[in-house]
Amino acid sequence: MSALHHILIAVCYTVVAAGVAVGLPAFLPALDANAGIVIGGVVLIGSALLHEVFVRQEAEGRLSEELDASRDELAALRDRLTDAEAGMGLMREALAAAELRSDDDEQGRRKVDDVIAEVKVLQGLIEQFSSVRSGGVHAARSAGGATRHRAEPHRDPRPARQDDAEDIEDLNEFPQESARTLSLVARDGETLAAPDLVRGLDDDAILGIVRDGLEMNRVDLVLQPVVSLPQRRRCFYEAFTRIRDTDGQVLTPAQYIGIAEREGLVPTIDNMLLFRCVQLVRRSQSRNHNVGFFCNISAHSLTDRHFFSNFVEFMADNTQLAPNLIFEFPYATIANRDLDIEKHLRQLALLGFRFSVDQVQGLNIDYADLMRLHFKYIKMDAATLLRELHEPQSHISPEDIKRIADRHGMDLIVEKIESEKVLLELLDLRIDYGQGYLFGEPRLARIE
Repeated sequence: MSALHHILIAVCYTVVAAGVAVGLPAFLPALDANAGIVIGGVVLIGSALLHEVFVRQEAEGRLSEELDASRDELAALRDRLTDAEAGMGLMREALAAAELRSDDDEQGRRKVDDVIAEVKVLQGLIEQFSSVRSGGVHAARSAGGATRHRAEPHRDPRPARQDDAEDIEDLNEFPQESARTLSLVARDGETLAAPDLVRGLDDDAILGIVRDGLEMNRVDLVLQPVVSLPQRRRCFYEAFTRIRDTDGQVLTPAQYIGIAEREGLVPTIDNMLLFRCVQLVRRSQSRNHNVGFFCNISAHSLTDRHFFSNFVEFMADNTQLAPNLIFEFPYATIANRDLDIEKHLRQLALLGFRFSVDQVQGLNIDYADLMRLHFKYIKMDAATLLRELHEPQSHISPEDIKRIADRHGMDLIVEKIESEKVLLELLDLRIDYGQGYLFGEPRLARIE
């Protein structure tokens, strides 16, 4: 209970004791005023002692809960320390092996390993898309050609080249975008007009654009900034994909994701995003940009054992990307994970990669479990926190969310912040980072 509640209780039993001292002699003429005062004092002292006992029991209960939570956190920290020691052992072995080779041989071998690893990833993409594509064509033929594919698909006259890495001169120097204007960064620094969105198409037409976009390399990588608060300094970028048609019009994930899931194309899109994020981080590090990139990984990619095992192997050969690459997962996938997913997460954590969780629908989540799995960031919608502020539905108060995240070694990112009014309400919660159109819209990253 709060201090105000305790004061009210004390006032109540003081009033009762005063009433006994004054009223008892009136009802019992045998008692004089002095006896009434003595009895009233006994009532006051007894009530105060009982109040003190209840206060102590409440304090002991809170202390017991905090001790239990501390024990759980200590156990989780022991697990993390064990994982860190294992990771340090792997690093020592790698360093010892590196000392046996000359610098020239080491650089040459690393380049060869990078090429081999990238070929494996690309091979997984090609095999995956080919199998899905052939399955879709077979189904279309069986249905009498309801969704036909051209034998010679029309090629984009100016396909986006995606062979190396993003071509942004300085990611930390992006100008602030207006909430109404979408501008893209071009190769030589000029501002490009916002692309037209594909509108008014049925599912078959959208599916055709998605399939042709994957085959003809018309999948663009766009970045949205994540800023520190209240300074609004850009610290991270979240990567998204957009697919273009032959006329340069754009499909956003909200338009095609449901259809892609139904047709089994989401793993291909996710894996392409993963591969390009790696390229983006590699180019950013070569230019000494100290900025992190959030790369979303869906449940499809996590449960794709063939591809994800190759991807973990690829990450093992590129651990230098770990400081700048953060893998982001939906909370529902993590909360309902199987042993294979947990194994993949532990492998990536041992390599030094950090994790983020998004699509958090409420404040009642298992923070200790996320800490044990090496999660560093929690993403919540601004609408979720504002709803809890005005109409609480969780056992955790929004004012306590930052303290709880800090206690578990995690940072809180609030996304979909669209106005200054919303930001002012959220700043009272002392959140770490913000993301949304208020700080910048998604912008194109040229990977050339």
